[in-house]
Amino acid sequence: MEHNDTEVKSNVENLELYAENHPFRLPLRIKDFENEAEFKKFVRNCEKLIRGSLEYKYWRDYIKDVLGVNTCMVTQERMDECTIEVHHHLPSLFVLVKSMVLEKIEKEKEFSTFDIAMEAIELHFMNRVGYVTVIKSMHEKFHNGCLTIPMNLVRGDYGYFLRTYSHYLDESDQETINHRLSITESNCTWEKNIYPGQEVHEVR
Repeated sequence: MEHNDTEVKSNVENLELYAENHPFRLPLRIKDFENEAEFKKFVRNCEKLIRGSLEYKYWRDYIKDVLGVNTCMVTQERMDECTIEVHHHLPSLFVLVKSMVLEKIEKEKEFSTFDIAMEAIELHFMNRVGYVTVIKSMHEKFHNGCLTIPMNLVRGDYGYFLRTYSHYLDESDQETINHRLSITESNCTWEKNIYPGQEVHEVR
């Protein structure tokens, strides 16, 4: 078996691996992507890392268990009756991560998956993301395009995202954001019905 005598070294200051007899160096951080597919894969990986982190779980649990935001804002059903989920609303987690990466690229700042994930989690703990609580089926309806959500129900400082990151997004994303911002209780896909003891919003 042939033995490879190549000695791997590290530029510790730049977090970069290299070998004397190879021209290619491997940096931890990057500045751009070779193509759109690589860019989207990176964003998805960041999103997956965030969703799988304990910190993200603690954030969701704090909203539901400590703050008591544990009823569906559409049906008014409680957490002890069904599964209540925290839905990112303006922006989606994917769009948040995407905009953060685009900002880094435009400003020519180096970044890694972990840098982006950490910054995104910090925004959650700064209460600078918009969210609503909904039952699982309503969450599915939204992502299937069958439900709109009035902005007056959204909690969290989503305005921070609008001021800081939204202008890095493309026209399609901007249109989606503007459409969601325009949704009120008078033009949403809900029909209010009053039942004894509670107010229920029925999806049209």
